[in-house]
Amino acid sequence: MKRRAPSPAGRTKSKRTTRVGDRAKRKEPKNDSGSESSMGLGPFSLRVLHAAGITTRSDLEILGPVRAFIAAKRVEPTVSLNLLWGIAGAVTNTHWTKLPVEVRSSLLLEYDAYLDAERALSALADKSLERKRGR
Repeated sequence: MKRRAPSPAGRTKSKRTTRVGDRAKRKEPKNDSGSESSMGLGPFSLRVLHAAGITTRSDLEILGPVRAFIAAKRVEPTVSLNLLWGIAGAVTNTHWTKLPVEVRSSLLLEYDAYLDAERALSALADKSLERKRGR
């Protein structure tokens, strides 16, 4: 079995050392007080929110978690309730998995109320169209 020649420092370089060094060379996003990276959300969530016009933590605070989630859902219908929890966590500086059950329940009730109101308005609009067509 052949042995590697020692490096100038007397040690051989491992792949692990190289990987860690490569990681240090990557550019990290700026962490300004209103920047996206300070929201604690993942890259997909940030892209969806950005596409919905929500780019800062203050945007989230103004809209609130449910309205921000609804805006994101309009842009990307496949987002799950995990985004709602993530937004609520970003607003409250809490990791989304640590949100109390009461907070999640309240968010679900608010979102459900929005969906009920949307269905009711849609039904009224449909009836109005039927009346106009029937005349």
